[in-house]
Amino acid sequence: MDADEIREWSNRYNDGYPQEHQTIEENLHERLTEQQYITQDQLAKVINWKLDNQPGRRDRFTEDMRSVPDEFVRLVSEAALLIDDPNQQLHTLDSIPGVGGAMATVVLAFYDPTNYAVGDRYIVDVLFGDDRQMRFSDYPKILAELGQRNPGDFDLRTVEKAYYQRYREENDII
Repeated sequence: MDADEIREWSNRYNDGYPQEHQTIEENLHERLTEQQYITQDQLAKVINWKLDNQPGRRDRFTEDMRSVPDEFVRLVSEAALLIDDPNQQLHTLDSIPGVGGAMATVVLAFYDPTNYAVGDRYIVDVLFGDDRQMRFSDYPKILAELGQRNPGDFDLRTVEKAYYQRYREENDII
């Protein structure tokens, strides 16, 4: 996609982006940047954002995450944000119950949308043509590929939104 297409598709994503989800993303970006860690309550919002249309999984993952002390979530997430290795960051965040690789990418994308994007099975299919779950080892490749497909000064989250939205529309994904 060229710059105009990135702009068009990311705007289409934003047009259908529920206000509640936009608010979660914006507020968490601000808080994570300031705090350099995530709290249980904030992580519950990430889980809600990611699994809003899957209430069973959402509730189970939230319950799993709340099975550990808030201090554990804070310390693990702080450790993850200290390093500059996306693969290792995912592995670190994955040690929090209820957080897998895809969920961890949301934390990173909300923390720093310039350098991170949401990764999941859809973006793996979009970028690599593989209809499968995202592996931890895929995430650095996803970020590199989005960076290579960035035709301008867009942050990676914007580029990811554009490719994801086009994929959703082409594949009738709600």
